[in-house]
This record gives sequence, C-alpha cells and structure tokens, in this order.
Amino acid sequence: MPATLAHEFLIRPYRDEDFTEVTGLEAADVHERYRSAVFVRQQAALSPATFLVALSGTTVAGFTAGTIVQDNPGQAWILRMMVRDGFRHRGIGTALLRAICGVLHERSVRTIYLTVAPKNETAIRLYRQVGFVQESLQPSYFGESEDRFVMKRTA
Repeated sequence: MPATLAHEFLIRPYRDEDFTEVTGLEAADVHERYRSAVFVRQQAALSPATFLVALSGTTVAGFTAGTIVQDNPGQAWILRMMVRDGFRHRGIGTALLRAICGVLHERSVRTIYLTVAPKNETAIRLYRQVGFVQESLQPSYFGESEDRFVMKRTA
C-alpha cells in the first residue's frame, strides 16, 4: 500500500522504526508492555501488508493491524485499532479503518470481521459508518466479563 495523506496525517505500512511508539501505544491502552511488544513483532512479521500506522508529523497517532485467515483467504480479521489520546476525533480512526479495508479488498478478501466491547459505543458507531454490521454477541469471548460483539463487513 502506498502512503496516503488524510487531513494532517499520513497512513502507511508499519516499519521497524515505529516499534517503540506502536508498542507504547498498544501497551498504554490495556496491555502489558511485553505482550504488546510480542504482538507488534509478530504482526510485523506475519502480516506486514495489513499492519498500518497513522503519522502526525513524526508521531505515531494510531495504528491498525489485521490478518487474512489462512484456510479461507476470502476472510480477514482486524485484530487491533488504536488512536493515541490527543489525536482522537480527528478522522484518524476512520482513515485507518478505510485503509485496512481497502488493503484487504485488494487482496481479494470479501468478508472482514472484528470484535468490539458492547460498551464501546464510539467504536461501534465508527465501525457501522464504514459498513460493519453486528453478527453476534459472544459472552465471555476473551474470558469472564469480557463480552464482545462480532461485527462483519462484506464486499
């Protein structure tokens, strides 16, 4: 994917030079630093085309990471999408989501899935604006009291 400008930020594929900022952003939200570092390194190695960052100047303002299902290349999952505090409500999340969907569709993916906490109304609105619909509610999806909506978008 070529780098694209959207408003005052740039969306491009992840690079190793982004590691410290992406890991810090990922860990700051809900994860511990070691597990975040493992996720970032593995995502960069296994799915580099679907690991995108949004830059504001030289700051990583957000990122998204997805992967194509190995046994069904017509399906993919968006695994993470985060926007740094102070950069929210500027269209970065929307641009990241549209960009990753575009990259996935270029690779013949027809169905994209993601999960979201039922209480995360802001994210749910964003996902709906970009064409995702709720497929199911999965109680305890990530463990006790970690319910998730599974949402999907079909081309």
